[in-house]
Amino acid sequence: MVKKIAWLLVSCLMVLSLVIASCGPAAPTTPTTPTTPTTPTTPTTPTTPTTPTTPTQGGQTSDKPQYGGTLISARVADPTNWDAAAKAQGGGPSGQGVIYDQYMGNDWTRGPAGSGMADFASGAASVEDQLMPQLAESWTIPAQGVWVLKIRQGMHWQKVDSAAGKLMNGREVTVDDIVWSFNRGLTSPSGWINLSQKAVAAATSIEKTGPWEVTIKTPVDYLTSFAWLIQGAGFNVLWPKEVIEKYGSVADWRNAVGTGPWMVDDYVVGSSITFAKNPDFYGTNPVGPGKGDQLPYLDAWQQLIIPDWSTRLAGVRTGKIDCLLNLTKDNFDSLITTAPKLEYTKFLSNLPYLFAMRQDNPDLPYSDIRVRHALMYATDFEAIKKDFYDNDAEILVYPVNKNFKDAYASLEELPAETRDLFTYNPEKAKQLLAEAGYPDGFNPTVVVENIPDRVDEVSIYKDMWAKVGIDLKLDTLETGAYTGISSRRNFDEMLYRFNWSNFPMIFYFSSTRGPSVNNPSRINDPIGSDPVLEAAFQAINSAILVDNPKVYSEFKKMYPHMVSQTYIIPRPTPYTYNVWWPWLKNYYGQPVDDNNFTRFYWIDQKLKKTMGY
Repeated sequence: MVKKIAWLLVSCLMVLSLVIASCGPAAPTTPTTPTTPTTPTTPTTPTTPTTPTTPTQGGQTSDKPQYGGTLISARVADPTNWDAAAKAQGGGPSGQGVIYDQYMGNDWTRGPAGSGMADFASGAASVEDQLMPQLAESWTIPAQGVWVLKIRQGMHWQKVDSAAGKLMNGREVTVDDIVWSFNRGLTSPSGWINLSQKAVAAATSIEKTGPWEVTIKTPVDYLTSFAWLIQGAGFNVLWPKEVIEKYGSVADWRNAVGTGPWMVDDYVVGSSITFAKNPDFYGTNPVGPGKGDQLPYLDAWQQLIIPDWSTRLAGVRTGKIDCLLNLTKDNFDSLITTAPKLEYTKFLSNLPYLFAMRQDNPDLPYSDIRVRHALMYATDFEAIKKDFYDNDAEILVYPVNKNFKDAYASLEELPAETRDLFTYNPEKAKQLLAEAGYPDGFNPTVVVENIPDRVDEVSIYKDMWAKVGIDLKLDTLETGAYTGISSRRNFDEMLYRFNWSNFPMIFYFSSTRGPSVNNPSRINDPIGSDPVLEAAFQAINSAILVDNPKVYSEFKKMYPHMVSQTYIIPRPTPYTYNVWWPWLKNYYGQPVDDNNFTRFYWIDQKLKKTMGY
């Protein structure tokens, strides 16, 4: 722990003024992964199931689920976006995964309540995990890039007690609603899908091909199209046409009307968001003791907005909050000591932080692989794992981590020369820098979100890299400005950011090759400048969703090459802990905010009372 304390002291001295300036509400320290839907009606070829991370305590309840009660969870900040089709992602949309329905969702039946093939604590582990019917009751894929969706009948717009709710009047959803809403997402100039996936959006079309059927054609990048359009990615949902025609958008939460399990009941800025049960929700429980039950079980769900971490810990410790997510090991150890009856799960996040480097500009040092390798040798990964994360972390986490065994290769499996890159060797780093024309090092600048944890992490690298002549400057930005840069991928030099490591997210966006200066996959720009990656992408794109074993095989073959090219500098990823009280049933540590699984959770009110809460 000596190094950890030393690093923290260094970083505190460096950024004292920034810490003082950031005493207001903090942004989330762990980004939210876009929710992706699930349960195939058209079967895809099965793959070897991932080994789920099961709760260390707790497990599948054998009790019949009960109706009633209120789930109380915590979120770090107010939502900044209630309408992803009207506004780019911003600081995190709210309710889009629970008020509104996607076409498909994460598959509850593949989680701990069902087959156990995935645990979902860190997100979906495969395409197969993302196919649970929602708006689309079933589908076929007559050819790659062609989706024929059978739309569910009997869905009704929520009877929200608002002007917008009265406008929709609880009417049944039609296929025309589907076509209109889908096109809204494709064409809205300021919407998240159009801004982030312009090439995919421009090439996609939807057509009504039957009374309850649509055909969607996605000829550009089948994987990206599936995630963002067919499945939904938390952004392509069914919007209420009449409300948007009258008000322009549903950016005002008072105008939110969807078809999902939850309706917005109240929102007090800086305090809480309260959702009420949609009594007319179409969904039923597909598995377990409650199979066939009408969903959701809970009467209400309240998200408390609590920026301060210690206040959130106190809330769960005293039973005022039912569950708490994304605890560090230190916080978890402290909490479980004082509240030993809490249940918990430990998992590896699919959102590793890394240094993305602009490599398309030959005037910058990062286009030279010797410089990138020098940065690796200048980093003591084992020391970071041991001293900063108490050995509770994994070093090799990108482009995929060990959650995805079909595509993952451990350090021990990599060629010796690639493994060597993870060995601390400052002398080798100096040698490579001199060979690349930087005998005295260089002075890079990295953009960092102004959150203490992020600044502390980057300060470790600053300290290490200084030993080989690399004087790293930190350009710390408030969340809004930082999000604008990272979302549009237009950083000038280095960016410290999270990226997905859940297979096969690395190839999302790859074929768009749009106006972005930096490739969104954080590899290089364009992807075609690396023939190995280009060939892997083409092989994967030709097989995705029709021959997934081939997809995983091709990815694993490419994996060592990608690691050796050092397109990013990774940060060891610490294990994360989620905790919950035993009265929260049918819950296994999955994310809570905007998650379509909240429809399955229930409160054992008798147990809660007997436990003294």
